Amino acid sequence: MLIPFSRNLITASLLALLPTLASAQLSISDQQRQALSLTLYNQDLGLVREQRQLPVLKPGQQVTVEGVSRLLQPATLQVKNAGRILEQNLNTNLLNQRSLLQHYLGKELQLARTNPATGEETTSNVRLLSIEGNRALVERNGRAESIPYGDQWRFIFPAIPKRLLSRPSLNFRSGGTSQPANAQISYLSGGMNWGVDYVLTLNDKGDSISLDGLATLSNNTGNDFSQAEIQLLAGDLSQPRQQAQIRRKGIEMMAAMADSPMPSREQLADFHLYRLPGQYDLLDGQQKQVSLIGAEAIPVEREYNHSFLVSNYLDSTKHEAKPRLQLRFVNELSEDGTPLPGGNVRVFSPDQKQQLQFIGGSAIRHTASGEKVEVGLGRAFDVSISRKQTQFSKSYDGLIVEQQLSIRNSRNSPARVVINANFPQIWEMERSAPEYEKTNAGTARWVVEVPGKSESLIDFRAKLLKSER
Repeated sequence: MLIPFSRNLITASLLALLPTLASAQLSISDQQRQALSLTLYNQDLGLVREQRQLPVLKPGQQVTVEGVSRLLQPATLQVKNAGRILEQNLNTNLLNQRSLLQHYLGKELQLARTNPATGEETTSNVRLLSIEGNRALVERNGRAESIPYGDQWRFIFPAIPKRLLSRPSLNFRSGGTSQPANAQISYLSGGMNWGVDYVLTLNDKGDSISLDGLATLSNNTGNDFSQAEIQLLAGDLSQPRQQAQIRRKGIEMMAAMADSPMPSREQLADFHLYRLPGQYDLLDGQQKQVSLIGAEAIPVEREYNHSFLVSNYLDSTKHEAKPRLQLRFVNELSEDGTPLPGGNVRVFSPDQKQQLQFIGGSAIRHTASGEKVEVGLGRAFDVSISRKQTQFSKSYDGLIVEQQLSIRNSRNSPARVVINANFPQIWEMERSAPEYEKTNAGTARWVVEVPGKSESLIDFRAKLLKSER
């Protein structure tokens, strides 16, 4: 005799099975990735946007997404087009010797020892009590023993814990979907960065330069990013404090081909966004260089710069100094106003055999179109400055100070020397030869063209006031 099943009984049975069905873990590997885009910032930060192919998801389905950054910022994780997200987690508990030892604290495992004389290995069952540095405390045959695990001692673990992963991953629980879809996953991550390294090449006369800017991209996230569209955002962004960076791995340099298309640029709010043409692999522990900016025949000025503080006390010391050598040019690289992202600059100059020689460099800040760029090359060799105090006296309303500077140029060619005098208090210039200018910062400034193989003098008298008039 057949016993009819009621509809309520069937429904109840299906509902009882739902937790089992939903608990089935679905893993989505890198092979299901349909698209990948990275935006790198100048501040150890990157934005990852990718699409992963998903099948139909059951209500409550657990989905693990493999191949993500271990420095993913969980608060920025967004998963879309995968049903209603009930929860999401970042899993960075990675498999290594330290995590295995932590997992087996208080548990049974095997201890193996190699006899250094015979090479014979013996094993015994122990219970791991504690670990500290490269020593472990174990219980064996009811006694506690301290061992230095390493070459002669090693642990044999009975199994690999499922919670320890070989690669970082994230998982989420979905409310379910009705059809397959490409899930959109995005997050911010530390461990990614980019910067610019510039090469300036002087012409034979030293009055113009060519400029080549290479963007250096770095990835230290613990994850490989393959076939990615890459954008670079230039600017200083504010962001909340994040966790400490991971230790950097080895570096592999990969330079782009010289005939590669140049990146496109667009203004994004108060920042500048560069889009690299094509797709790139940015592997973990790798640095990659691509061409970013190029320009030819940029007019440049060479000047020597020296600053000093005018003493408000009697000073009988004769001060000798070498001025700083600088190259200056205006950022007018293109008609559309190409900015120069901040970075390191290295300058090369041809010698008599037309071989390029490195002659110094420095870092520059983010420089907008039309702004001046100053590149420090180091201290001058053939230009020297001597300074001495020639008079110091008191007056009813302050101090009278006279200074004399001698600028010697041992070069065959002229030298443009900029002298800046800083004052410790409010001042008035009573006499100056040659003429000076007062800068916005309240500094007295002289620009002197010193002919080759000659000497020029600066002589001035200033009053340091007790209070502002």
